Order: sequence, then C-alpha cells, then structure tokens
Amino acid sequence: MTEPGVSFLGRRATLLGFGACVGSVALPHVGARAAGWRTLTVAGFHGPFETAFRATIIEPFERANPGVTVVYRPVLNSAQLLAMLRLERDAPEIDVAITDISIAILATTEGLTAPLTDADIPNRSALYDWARDPGMNGLAFSRDNLALIYDRRVFDAPPTSWMDLGRPSLVDQVSMPVQDTRGVALLPVLTRMGDGDYRKGIEPGLALMRRFAPNVASWNAQPDIYTLTLAQTVALGVGWNGRGQMIDRENPGTIGATIPKEGSVAQINTLNLTAHTASGDLGRDFINHALSPPAQQAFAARAYYGPTNHDAALPETLAEAIFGSSEVAEREMHIDWTFISAHYSAWIRRIQREVISG
Repeated sequence: MTEPGVSFLGRRATLLGFGACVGSVALPHVGARAAGWRTLTVAGFHGPFETAFRATIIEPFERANPGVTVVYRPVLNSAQLLAMLRLERDAPEIDVAITDISIAILATTEGLTAPLTDADIPNRSALYDWARDPGMNGLAFSRDNLALIYDRRVFDAPPTSWMDLGRPSLVDQVSMPVQDTRGVALLPVLTRMGDGDYRKGIEPGLALMRRFAPNVASWNAQPDIYTLTLAQTVALGVGWNGRGQMIDRENPGTIGATIPKEGSVAQINTLNLTAHTASGDLGRDFINHALSPPAQQAFAARAYYGPTNHDAALPETLAEAIFGSSEVAEREMHIDWTFISAHYSAWIRRIQREVISG
C-alpha cells in the first residue's frame, strides 16, 4: 500500500474560515439526476459513528438535494454488513455500504461492489494514494487510529506507551478486546516494537501480547472498553481513538484516548457502491459529496476521524487529537491491508490460541 504523500504539517495546517465550513457543508445541487423523490439506502456502523455521519454527511446532502431521502441502516460491524451484501447479491436493498478496508477488499473480490472512477467521483483524484487502494472498488472515507483508552481518574498523566498495558500496578485492570480488527491492527505495531516485520512473522507481537496477559480482566468486545472504563471496571485498554475522543468530550474528566509514542495504525473506513444497485447515479453523487473537503472537515470535527481528501485541512488542535503529536504521527504505520485481509482469520486464531488460551 502506498503511504500518504502528505506531511503531518500539511495535515495540521489551520484552515482559514474552518468554522464557517463546518457550519455550512451543503454542496451545490448535483443536477437533474437528483430531481424528483428518490431514496438512497446507506448501511454503516451504529452508535456514535452513525450520529456523526447523519449530522455531517447525510443531512447536508438531503438539504442540497430536495426530493432525496437517505435511509441509514445501522449494523454492528463490517462482518455483519458483508453477510447482508452476500444475501442481497442479486437484488441489493443497500445502495452504499460503509465498511472497514479489509471487508471492502473482500467484497471486491466477491463481486459485491462496483468500481468507482474519477469520472464517477470527481473528488476521487483529491484522495491520498492509500485511499484508492487498488485491491478494492470502494474509496476510503475516513481513518481512525488504534489508541490507548484510559481512566483519567486513575492516571495523573496520560499513558505514553503500548508497554503501559503491562504495568505491574494494573493487574486485572486492563481490557484487550483483540479478537477482531483491534488485535489484527495491534500486531504489526507490537511486532515492529520487537524489531520484527509483520509480513515475515508476527511472533514478536504475540510475545508482547502474552506479556500483557496477566493484567487483562477482559478479552471480550462486549461490554466495550469505553463502558468498562467509564464504570471504573478497568483503567486501561485498547480501543479506537475517534470514539474515545467523542466520549471524552461528552464526559469530561472520566475517559481519555491517546496515541502511544511508538505510533499507531490507521483503521480505514470505506464507502462502497453495491453491484447491481438500481440507484447507482445517486449513490455515486452521495459518495462524491461525502469525499468533498467540507464534508470531510465536518465529519473530522464531529467524530475525530481523519480525512482522506488531502484538501481537507484541519486546525492544529483537532489534527493533534486525531493523529497525536507531530512526532507520534510520523511513526504511524501504513500497513498493507490486502496482506492483512488475507491473514486476518489466521491471526485471530493465533491470538485466541497462543495469547488468550495460552
């Protein structure tokens, strides 16, 4: 996967008039194709992601296109959405699917999504190279970062290292829900910390996970780490930065999210047009809208997810909340998600067998 051709300074550039852009993200009318009463069905993640997506992407699109209604179908995760796309293969009810990149690659190989070209999506040409991964038909919409989620009531200062998961003082105080994408994303980082290369083997990463295991109170995805931390059941764990930052904003002084000094991995969310949809033109217009700089800036400000359009500049404080400090951001890993997708299930089985059961 090609790494982003942009410096952190570019990401952090303050956008003149940013507040005005966030307050008015509606785009010009998409033209005759949007005339009349039409419905577009978008399926994607539930919870805070859905709330932010409705407010910053769907509602402005509907305002800009009178007569168009966007129906959002929330799902628990990308795996569930993939199963729905398979069931609807020949007569899809979903027009646009929001999935993580590993599922987008799999959906492409199974012929469940349609290609998107520069002619289809004018904003495609403004995306970073990694947002147009050749292994998938879809396009990257946003990027979250794996982060340490911590209890501000326990820590005097934010934890700074993935190694903090093994602090002797945190026995039975750590949550590591690593039997999904969090574990698959964390392994390359831990493997690099052990002087390894995840493409050649993940043994160094598994060894570090086993080192943290005595501290782990929960390996499960539910109750989620944010709930456990807010309830003071655990004090530290592995989660996603965007949701951690949103909860931190809503519950001041309770929960925090931080990118460790060793760097992190970007978890990429994608927009995919389903194959055989009867609303292809409207779906392409919607995807183009969601990838525009104003929409990307608005979603980043609401959800703390990084933009994929290189023209979507962010204020410095927001960029640091999403990517960490400039020094930390420089150590971010841009992993080969096609490789990861091919090894996803095998890695999960090894985590279960060699870390959790071992």
